[in-house]
Amino acid sequence: MQGFFNLTKPVSNIRPATCGLSCTLNKGCQSPKMPVTGKGRMKILVIAEAPGEQEDEQNIQLIGPAGQLLRKTLAKYDVDLDRDCRKTNAVRCRPPENRKPTRDEIAACQPHIWDEIKTNPPKMILTLGQVALESLLLNHVKKIGQIGRWRGMTIPDQKAGCWICPTFHPSYILRSQKGWVGKGGSHPILSVEELTFELDIKQAVKRVEVLFPVIPIPQVMLEWEPSIAPDDVDVIAIDYETTGLRPYRSGHQIVSVGISNGERAWAGPMTHSFARQWKKILADPRIKKVGHNIKFEQQWAQHCFGVETRGWVWDTMQAAHIIDNRRGICGLKHQAYLTLGVPDWSEGVTDDFREDKKGFNHWKYASPDPKLLRYNALDAFYTMLIAKKQMELFK
Repeated sequence: MQGFFNLTKPVSNIRPATCGLSCTLNKGCQSPKMPVTGKGRMKILVIAEAPGEQEDEQNIQLIGPAGQLLRKTLAKYDVDLDRDCRKTNAVRCRPPENRKPTRDEIAACQPHIWDEIKTNPPKMILTLGQVALESLLLNHVKKIGQIGRWRGMTIPDQKAGCWICPTFHPSYILRSQKGWVGKGGSHPILSVEELTFELDIKQAVKRVEVLFPVIPIPQVMLEWEPSIAPDDVDVIAIDYETTGLRPYRSGHQIVSVGISNGERAWAGPMTHSFARQWKKILADPRIKKVGHNIKFEQQWAQHCFGVETRGWVWDTMQAAHIIDNRRGICGLKHQAYLTLGVPDWSEGVTDDFREDKKGFNHWKYASPDPKLLRYNALDAFYTMLIAKKQMELFK
């Protein structure tokens, strides 16, 4: 049995950025490299985007109108920003005219975020806005996308060792305020954005008291056990690596298969000898099966093996749609990070194939090598862990 996964290994292809070289904001602001402030009694780390004019003048974060809105909202849940939190910015130096920081500027300033996490380990990190979120995720999530995909989530980030709770930047909330009042002018009517912001803050504060779940490092076997009998397993997650998305074009095949029971993971090439054994497992309804978008595995097994997979009990993609129907968040890698806090494990594997005009993936490897098999095994392993979390939630 072989353990290989290293949570500290970066999975981003972003080029290195250096303070003072790729980022020169420190030369044009009053308070360069603004230090982290706050007593942090509740072990909350608040990350905003960048200093504004007032912050730059006084060398302290979140004292302008946006900061006052945040203070007021936190106070509703008995949190004092200066007493209970540590606070910093994704970019510590004020950009000219408060423009949005560039990706290089974010990357150059990112080390100070992780230095703070290491020096003063938080229980929860509250990220305010797109730039703050990128400063945490650009080294271990490939496709970050917009803040709307993330706000309101409570992510058990395994690298940071704490909960990450993204929400909008309070300056966005200020811009969204309608200024409406109710009948008689006695009560203001909050905008949808204001209500969402308050709910996000409330949910984030609750995470401070929730025990952080540590995800086990997967143990992967790249050699098959002699057999997988119904008595040996309760539920297994399965995942195929194939030559394309659809099996119907001549020449398509299943390259390898990954299996996991949530404790260990196996992966191996789909040889003719194994296919004969595998067909029996697929057709056996006593062996319960889990998949991520199970119609994929169902179609490939029907076409390649002429067998209908029986015993399906869970589809993690469909469950993810039911839990949260925001677009673009139901992919396996994204769900693994949202649910488990596990970084993307596809670096160096999915880059090794290309899809031609006929829809074929041409793998770099003539036959599956350990890199591909480990990737396949991890797909199955994390599918099973996600399924277990979802099943508990549905109860």
